[in-house]
Amino acid sequence: MTWMCLLGPSPGGSRAIALHGHRPVVLVTPGVAVPHEVAAHAERVVFCPITDHDAVAAAVDRLIAELGPPRLVVSFTEYAQEVCARIATDLGLPSVSPAAAAAARDKAVMRGLLADTPYAWRHASGTAEDVAAAVRGEPDGVRWIVKPVDGAASAGVAALRSHADLARWLAGPGAAAGPRWIVEHAAGGPEFSVEAVSGAGRHTVLAITAKQTTGSPGYVETGHLVPAPLAPGDADRLREAVHCVLDRLGIDYGASHTELRLDPVHGPVVIETHTRVGGDCIPELVELATGQDQYERAVAALLGADPALAVAPVAAAAAISFVLPPAAGTLTALALSAADGVLRWEFDRLPGAAVAELGSSEERIGYAIALGADAVEAMEAAAKATAGVHLEVSPPSGCYR
Repeated sequence: MTWMCLLGPSPGGSRAIALHGHRPVVLVTPGVAVPHEVAAHAERVVFCPITDHDAVAAAVDRLIAELGPPRLVVSFTEYAQEVCARIATDLGLPSVSPAAAAAARDKAVMRGLLADTPYAWRHASGTAEDVAAAVRGEPDGVRWIVKPVDGAASAGVAALRSHADLARWLAGPGAAAGPRWIVEHAAGGPEFSVEAVSGAGRHTVLAITAKQTTGSPGYVETGHLVPAPLAPGDADRLREAVHCVLDRLGIDYGASHTELRLDPVHGPVVIETHTRVGGDCIPELVELATGQDQYERAVAALLGADPALAVAPVAAAAAISFVLPPAAGTLTALALSAADGVLRWEFDRLPGAAVAELGSSEERIGYAIALGADAVEAMEAAAKATAGVHLEVSPPSGCYR
């Protein structure tokens, strides 16, 4: 048997490994659910804390003693990227380097590597007081964004529009939540992400995704659209920026997901990049609208093989729109209205579940994925569907309306 080690129970990752004729052995952190699709493809599932390098190395050593060397060690999970890169590199297998995986996880390091390019703002990083000093050092009224250097899912992001905003942030719970922060001038313009695959230092952009967010102050993502409706010149500028980012960070192998703003004055400005596929079902949107499976393409690139799939797009465009909590409390009712163009619904919370105020992607209630004959039709169908969801939330115990 030829096998590949997959860190994290990724349905897309396990399917991609199987498509290339290998059996996935999946390492899963104890207590994390294993989806049916993963179990169906897996040779076996091994429970092990996948963010603990020593634990993963020991588990892989035991598997090698029994099964022989793996063909690849891969992960599509945010928090296992550095561990995966170290294990694969130690085994002499194709992989993004540990240094590149670490740089992608640390927004301050990433911006340092991009400092002499046009794609990153001047920034400051360090403790909450360190970044506060940078804000105080410029005139009141300059717009800033502050976030944890290793944050994800929009958690901890705050917009600072004045020195008074800074004082409120320092006095609030946010500033105490993280030991290291980054602050930079706020870019304007629409937000996008670029979904790519790299092999031996050659980068292929599969799609550009248009993103919708709540805007200031938290910028929680509320929807995505593939393909992004862009003028050809703007699409080229985003691709060029991402090629630069991947080269500067040394991301030579695997999937990547890079978020940018297209500032009307400065052009593309990098928000963050990741050595994995995007979240929020973005790979599904890419596959629906382009026929390209980013998981499969990433495995093919690591193997130095041709893609195993040649699939036509399902639709010209695909979009996702999220159902947001109206308030904190207990969800007591949820009802859908008839909606055209919806491919599927998914809900993380059902009546009886606790819901919180929207502070990150984790608080969203569910989503609809819709298809369209063009980008506008797909996004309108998804947004109309979620706007028609009826929610009732009772206030938390002890609170009164």
